[in-house]
Parts: sequence; structure tokens; C-alpha cells
Amino acid sequence: MSRLPEQWMLLRDGEPVQDASTGNWFPGPRTEIEWTGLLQQRQLSAASVDAGNTEFQDGHVVSSYVLLLDPGIPVMPDRRDQFRGPDGLIYEVEGKPRPRRPARGSRRMAYIAANVRCVSDMKE
Repeated sequence: MSRLPEQWMLLRDGEPVQDASTGNWFPGPRTEIEWTGLLQQRQLSAASVDAGNTEFQDGHVVSSYVLLLDPGIPVMPDRRDQFRGPDGLIYEVEGKPRPRRPARGSRRMAYIAANVRCVSDMKE
């Protein structure tokens, strides 16, 4: 099976560490795991537009994507983990990534699908 073409970096916060002097907890050192994948923009279905959904206006850009990852990543991404793309932008995982198998034939995992959103576009 061929590998997906783009190089991605999974950014995962380490275990929380407690400051000895104040007792406050803060995220531990960030772990970076390099992996291959492919970013795809999500398509709005024609059915939702036909039903009268007008949440998107002309000239607006949809920043919701699907990141396809090659199977076998050492740590399964979790919600709120982040990925740094080949262009240097940071994307945050939304929801739980799902392993995907082919509809026919082999039952081996074909890829992992993760819904992601460009972090710079998110409202805090």
C-alpha cells in the first residue's frame, strides 16, 4: 500500500507537572511525533444547501478539514491534540479520530480519519 504524501507532526501535551513552590499544575513537555498524511477540505453536501441551510455566505472560507493519516501511528490522536502541517500551520483535532477500512476486500485498516480545524480560525 502506498504512503500518503505529506509530512505531519502530531503535537501532544505531556503529563501535567506540579510546580513544587506554588503547587500549580501546568502541561508537561510537548511530545512531537512525525507521521505521514493528507489534508482534505470537507465538502458541504448539496442536500444541506437544498434544505435551506445558509450558514455560509459568499466569500467565506470553510476551515474544517479531514486529515487522513497512514495506519500504524505509535499514539492514536485524541481530541484537542494538534498537528503541524507541512506549511507550518497548526490544526486542532475535533472529536475522536476513526480508523477506516476498505468497503470490500481486505479488513486491514486503510487510514485514520481525523476532523481538524485550523487553530488560528477558532474562537477562544
